[in-house]
Amino acid sequence: MKTKLKKLFDFKNVNNVTVLNIVSVFLLQGITFFTAPLFTRLLGKDQYGELSVYGSWVSIVTCIMGLNVGASLATAKYKFNDYYRYRSSVLLLGTIIGGAMVGIGLIFRDTLADLMGMRGHGVEIAVLMLVAAFANFISTFSQTSFIYEKKAHINFLYSVTMTVCSTGLALYLVYAGDPSERYFTKIVGSVIPLAIAAVIMWCVLFFKKPALPDKSFWKFALIMGAPLVFHSLSRELLSHSDRLMMQFFNVPDGDIGIYSVFYSLTAVLGTILTALNNSWCPFYYDDLNDKAYEKINKKCSNYLELFTVLTCGFILLSREVGRIYAGEEYYSGIGVFPVFAFAIYFTLLYQFPVNYEFFHKKTYIVAIGTACAALVNIGLNALFIPMEGPLGGMFGAAVATALSYVALFVLHMLIVSRMKEKYHLKLRAFLPGLLAVLLCAVLFYVLENQWYIRWPLGALLGAFELYRIIKRKSVF
Repeated sequence: MKTKLKKLFDFKNVNNVTVLNIVSVFLLQGITFFTAPLFTRLLGKDQYGELSVYGSWVSIVTCIMGLNVGASLATAKYKFNDYYRYRSSVLLLGTIIGGAMVGIGLIFRDTLADLMGMRGHGVEIAVLMLVAAFANFISTFSQTSFIYEKKAHINFLYSVTMTVCSTGLALYLVYAGDPSERYFTKIVGSVIPLAIAAVIMWCVLFFKKPALPDKSFWKFALIMGAPLVFHSLSRELLSHSDRLMMQFFNVPDGDIGIYSVFYSLTAVLGTILTALNNSWCPFYYDDLNDKAYEKINKKCSNYLELFTVLTCGFILLSREVGRIYAGEEYYSGIGVFPVFAFAIYFTLLYQFPVNYEFFHKKTYIVAIGTACAALVNIGLNALFIPMEGPLGGMFGAAVATALSYVALFVLHMLIVSRMKEKYHLKLRAFLPGLLAVLLCAVLFYVLENQWYIRWPLGALLGAFELYRIIKRKSVF
């Protein structure tokens, strides 16, 4: 009995870490999921479109903040004995760099406001965007630290507390504010808790073992992190350039709002992938460090199977969920679900070679591959969005996004196949899952009105995967 309890509360056990991360995501997305219909209806598709554009700017600027020095924490654990002193010193470096960036942004806030193109409160929104991006840097740094220190329970508490506070404040301000400016009050409500949490997390991390500037620490952090700025920026451009370019090509705010609603709903699948990958990487790196390739390949097969089932289930159930999630004015965008799900599935696929590149400290290669895919995305958006017909506008943007993630996977597979350190997976390992996802995408369109076929099929897939997990006694 004591042994079972010990295993249950072992927060560094791979199953417990994974379960905590996944439960955290379901709680967080549950709050987001149930409040999103309120926000979509309270804001309307035009204001929701503006809110989405603001969110894209925050995500992109966050990539630059602190030059991504927190990304070095994953490999620093294997290089430096005094890890906690390293963590504090690098946090100080990122704070100095990020603070300087915020200062420059405040000096040129009017220019930044014009560049963002928001219809009201331009300067205020530009300032809030800078604050949010800097707070996101601190938040990401702390979460990365807890992930690779296998402290998923701390990440769980932090994430749930943050989401409850920010959602609650945003709802209050939206209800209390001017109906014509609800997107602005939603922004204010989300930034205040984020900024407060960033200050608290900074103190928690730094004062565990305070450290002054250290040349060797800072050099390693910049060598590892700075190239990943281009990777992160390129990845965010992949995720957000569609909405920015739709705005550039004068796609109506309403269409951008419709696109963003279903993109956000599909992002639930992406967030689950993030939770799985956060659980996967620390143990994957341990196995790579031990050169346990047979064990790694078996776990990779289980991981691919798990997320393939999740993606197929999502596609089969998404049509009806989308109708519940959004009001009738958004229904014209439901057809983009399989395209978005396809993009997220290729996010899983490309993460396999990228994780391998990162472990071998090839961050500059990671950056080059992702930058190339981002350029492909911009080019495809420029081609598809202005087109007339079914491949134009928001549907063209969705197709461009999906094809760009295909390119990202292909590029990184080509990169790892040419690395000196031989990659352990072959391309054929990814084909069965990809075919299953494509088949479910076809069923989404062919069985448009036959929910009574799609839903039981999704339930059967879920039951099958649950049986497989119980049988192997492991998520991966």
